[in-house]
Amino acid sequence: MAAQQILPKDLYMSNMLKAVKIRERAPQDIEKPSNGIIHHFRTMHRYTIELFMICQFCTRFRDILQKTLFNRSMQVALESQKKLNACKEVKKLVPLRTNGDGNCLMHAASMYMWGVQDTDLVLRKTLHNVLKTTDTRNFKFRWQLECVKSTVFQQTELQYDTRNWDDEWEHLVNMASTDTSVGHSGLQYNCLEEIHIFVLANILRRTIIVLADNMFRSLESGSSFSPLNVGGIYLPLHWPAQECYKYPIILGYDSQHFEPLVTIKDTGPEIRAVPLVFSEKGKFEDMKVHFLTDHEEKSREKLLKQYLHVLEVPVYSLEYGTTHLVNTARLDENNLPKDINLVEDYYQLVQHEYKRWQETKGGKGRFEISLPQLSLVEVKCETINCPFFMSVSTQPYCHECFDKKVKSIDRTKAQIQKSQSVHHKPEYCEPSCQMRGESLPDLTSAPATAPSLFIFSETNAMKCKTVDCPFTLNVELNGLCEHCHNARHPHLGSSTEKVRTADIIRCNICFQDATRTFNGICSSCFKRTTERSHSSSSPPLLHQRSNPHAFNLSGSHVNPSGQEATNDEIHLSTTNSQSATSYNVEERIANQKCRKPGCQYFGTLQNEGFCTLCFFEYKANSGR
Repeated sequence: MAAQQILPKDLYMSNMLKAVKIRERAPQDIEKPSNGIIHHFRTMHRYTIELFMICQFCTRFRDILQKTLFNRSMQVALESQKKLNACKEVKKLVPLRTNGDGNCLMHAASMYMWGVQDTDLVLRKTLHNVLKTTDTRNFKFRWQLECVKSTVFQQTELQYDTRNWDDEWEHLVNMASTDTSVGHSGLQYNCLEEIHIFVLANILRRTIIVLADNMFRSLESGSSFSPLNVGGIYLPLHWPAQECYKYPIILGYDSQHFEPLVTIKDTGPEIRAVPLVFSEKGKFEDMKVHFLTDHEEKSREKLLKQYLHVLEVPVYSLEYGTTHLVNTARLDENNLPKDINLVEDYYQLVQHEYKRWQETKGGKGRFEISLPQLSLVEVKCETINCPFFMSVSTQPYCHECFDKKVKSIDRTKAQIQKSQSVHHKPEYCEPSCQMRGESLPDLTSAPATAPSLFIFSETNAMKCKTVDCPFTLNVELNGLCEHCHNARHPHLGSSTEKVRTADIIRCNICFQDATRTFNGICSSCFKRTTERSHSSSSPPLLHQRSNPHAFNLSGSHVNPSGQEATNDEIHLSTTNSQSATSYNVEERIANQKCRKPGCQYFGTLQNEGFCTLCFFEYKANSGR
């Protein structure tokens, strides 16, 4: 079922009355001083939209929703160049679709603040009026200075006289007009340039940050054509910092098109911020701040802290194994009043359509849970030095480490099968994560989730997640300060991590690390063994390991270390297994069947009515 047949492509379609209210209030909120001061908004420039949580929907419907609202081509292009979502410690940004009619800059800014596009040309008319009727000498001076510093001027050695500058400036002013004559580009309106972004930032009294590639590339081959200077930071420098709104507007730019980059509301630990740097050849480079004078260039860092809420965040690089302190700008969250909040109405519409979709053939009447998205828990991955969190579906690892483990197991399985084909060894016992009847979670749809601050720095203002706690959190304590962590876990000492690492035991069958074993095998292999023994008439005495060097069980016994066992050890092992068998028979007679529906095993009082395997699963799912 096509996406356009289920959900509307624009937020405003969910409530036309609210959209009309926004379009009526926006022009009424514009202040037009008569003393030469730039036109500006009084209050409406402070609003910001934020998308609702989408991971609660099943994978297929979520894909429909993303295709409807998001511009995936821009997201892929910017992410591939590491201009977008390259820092896992901050919230992920997604581009919302806007019209490509030449007014996309104004559409994107309006969409970021209010959830509607600038179809009434309120922002564009204001921009043109500012360039036409107010004192623009300061804008013109900064524009000339920026042009002289540009690569084009320096490489071509252009020399402009006064007449050339005036003609160029007049052309820029006319470009901002609302005339609808179709130009050579085939668009309804003329495309805007960097100076128009700077003027718009001053109209809104709010910083605009544009994330864009620094090269214009071929759509087919990806080869570079010419440098791009659109990306960077545009500060409202014509206003005192105390009169400006310090949460920036974030826009994406790709293929000569602007779109708003918004956050998605979720409960993840990432910081709501955008990096003021970009990754270039393994290094972090500062974003360019446009239209600064030579004097302002010397106080660049000071200006950023005056016009933005700057926060230092330690960013851990898995590729290089290093940690860098980078500057980020805090982002605003959804603060629209209810009477003009279109996101809430669109969310209600999505929920309604989702129920209908589930009842149709598209949904097949089933609710599919995406475990990688919904099962994250605030416990760190077992892999040493891994900064990510584990989940119920992949514990004790994060999704990234779990993916590596699966690939490693696949390689091991291929090698063993190859060896078996040569030596004709017995059938291979499959690894625990490849059990029959189970499927691996979709790892590609769930990027590993990093903690908000890895290797925490005391200088940044991240507080303990306990309500009203004034102390600073420690990521090693899962978001709690030391005081709250000790209060919640008085029995735990500083050696918790050491004990957790020391308790790991290797399974004798699948050779994977496990925290618990049953007679030397992990719970998954034990479950598979009992299933096979239940289906066969005579239970097997022992599992075979798929090891080309293992002895045949009919000829000799092998202990877990791989050495041949002595007669005494064989006798002891037989005695222990017989005693364990008699104990299990008595226990099964004395107890009822497992509490889990469909489970064929017996529960025990010690396991709260569950069998051992279901009890461990119950503890994992309940977070105990």
